[in-house]
This record gives sequence, C-alpha cells and structure tokens, in this order.
Amino acid sequence: MCGLYRIAPASVKRAVQIAVNRSTQIPYPGVAHEPEAFLRKNSRAKIVKKYLHKHLLLKWRGQKRIELGSLPAGKRLLWIYTGKRNFGDATMDMSGRALLKGRGFEVDLFTLPNLHKLFEEDDIFQNVYSDLQQLRGRAYDAIVMSEFNLPSIKLKVQRFRHLPYICLFQYFYGPDRNQTTFSYAAVNHAFSLGYPAASIVAMSKPYLATNAQTRESVRAFLPESRFLALAVGGLDANRTYGRWRELLQLIDQSDDPTMPKHIVLLGSDNGLAMAGNLLKSAFGTLKIYSCVGRLTLLQSRQMVANASLFVGADGGLMHVAHSTPTPSVSLFSDREPPYLRLTPQCKSIGIQSTGDVDEIAPAAIMSAIRTQLSNAHEMVAIA
Repeated sequence: MCGLYRIAPASVKRAVQIAVNRSTQIPYPGVAHEPEAFLRKNSRAKIVKKYLHKHLLLKWRGQKRIELGSLPAGKRLLWIYTGKRNFGDATMDMSGRALLKGRGFEVDLFTLPNLHKLFEEDDIFQNVYSDLQQLRGRAYDAIVMSEFNLPSIKLKVQRFRHLPYICLFQYFYGPDRNQTTFSYAAVNHAFSLGYPAASIVAMSKPYLATNAQTRESVRAFLPESRFLALAVGGLDANRTYGRWRELLQLIDQSDDPTMPKHIVLLGSDNGLAMAGNLLKSAFGTLKIYSCVGRLTLLQSRQMVANASLFVGADGGLMHVAHSTPTPSVSLFSDREPPYLRLTPQCKSIGIQSTGDVDEIAPAAIMSAIRTQLSNAHEMVAIA
C-alpha cells in the first residue's frame, strides 16, 4: 500500500501531462500555435476533464482498438466534419484535403447543414451530405474524423461503430493556432503523403472550389474593367470595419495608374446598411457596385477570384477569399494575430490593430493596397 502511494503521485503527474500535451500541443513542426497563452487562462484540471471524457468514451465504446495509424489509397472514405459552424473556421480546418487531389482517394463528406453550401461544389469530395438519411445504403472502408469532439464521437459510435477510423486533430482543442497549416500537416501525416514540414508550411492555403455554373453565374456582376473587392459588414463589432468611405476617398484621389477605379462591395445581409451608405456617397472617379446580400458565398468567392485585389476584415469571407489566387489586404483586431490566420500562399498583407479593427487607419490600408498592386504589376511586367 505504501509503495502504491509513493508511485501514485508520479504516475498521476505523468498522466496529467500526457492529457495536457495532447490537448494543447501540435506535434507537427512549423504549425504555429499558442499553448502557453491558453494554459495561462485555463486550468489543467479542466483540460484533463475534457480529455478524459473523450478518451474514455472512445475506449468504453471499443473504438481505440480500431483506430488507424494511416490511410492507404484506394479506400472508400467518409470524412466527418462537425466542428466549427462558421465558414471561416470550416474553410481553414478542411483545407488540407487539397493534398488529396489526384491521389486516388474516394472521399465523401458529412458535415453540418449550414456548411453544406460551402463544400457542395467541391472537386475533391465526391459527395457532400448533411442529412444522415442520405448515407443509408452507402458502404465505406473507413472514417476520417476531423477531431475528437463529442458530436463526432457520438456519430461515429452510433452509425459507424465497426468501421476503422483515423482522426486528424485528435484531442487538440483550445489554443489558438494556424488552422490552415495544421490541416495540411494532419492530412499529410494521416495519408502518409511524405511532404517535409517546410513544404507543408510553404504550400498550405485555404481551399475551396466552385463549378462551371457558379463561375458563369457571376459574369453579369463583373465590372467592365479592373476592380477592387471589399468585404463590408460583419457580426462581431470588434472585427467589423466601418471606415470604408475614408478609404474610398483615398482611392478616388489616387493618381496611381495601377489603381482600379471600380469597387465591388461583397458581404451578407449584415452589410446592407453600410453598402447603402457607400452607394449614396459622391466620388469623383470611382464607380461603386454592390453585390451585398445578392450572391451565395461561392459566388462571392468567384467575384474575388476575378478582382485585382481583395480587402476585408477577419471573418468568413476573408478566409474564403484566401482560397483564390487574388492577393489581399487583411484587417485584424488586437485579438487576432495575423500569423495564425494567414499563410505565405494567401498572398496577403495583414494589418493588426491595437484595439478593434475599426482603429486601423485608412491611410495604412491604402499603403498596403499600393504595395500589393505594385507587386502584381511587377509580376506581370516580368512575365
């Protein structure tokens, strides 16, 4: 008994550290994340409790013994994503699937109903489902789980109890991280693709696709000449930029020949009031067009793909924009570190405020716009 008592503290300490590490540390080199900041604000007891809840549920339901270390090509897979409900997080979390293109994997996606429209035109997933009834009669060799969250675990246990599976993000939760690079690194590992860490960091980029019908559908909205796409509106006041009129005045006054004089406003219904005010503003040379509340998310993506430059604050449309080749200027509040939201392939200049995103001076944005347009002009000249 005395011997067990002496051993217990050390063994418990090890178990606690394992749980904390698996919950807060990303095992792939080069994936930026901030475990220390998270641990300063959250107790280890709370972290361990969450970890044990998921770990023991998997173990008690007989799932640990059928977990795979990797997925070979030629398998029929169902990918389960029931994580974040918003478009920005989902775009980043799922971006690593880009590495599977042309590699012989047959993959369907099951996701949340509101995310169905984000992935419904995908060129990697063969089918996208958001209703369990749609899965009746479909046979799979294995399951891909994005993470060990309770909805995904319960779905796996109840509907696919005997199918082997692999989980990309495992027990990780909490610490802020570069979700895009994490997704690429996890897919690289799970599918044994063999990319070195440096290559993963260099190639990671948000990924979405649109079909020919969507690409054709936006032609009627395209201006007759080069244009800038601006994302207006937002749900979170901390991340909603309101000084667009000041910025447009600077663009209007610019004599830079590379500066587009057509502006297309993009966004959902929460940007209608702001778009309406901008349309009423008088400018000397600018022509303002509003597509706010008129396009689907994938149509908005296609508008960005046709733009010379995208400018927008941190949010779903910004991450969707980064899935296109179009360069951008991305605006962040003091709560959103740009290095955790952007990758080199985003081709974006990130500007972080010292407070709310609205505190970013229009002159700073204008400077970044000039830099991006100049870089693009030089690339065309070299080509």
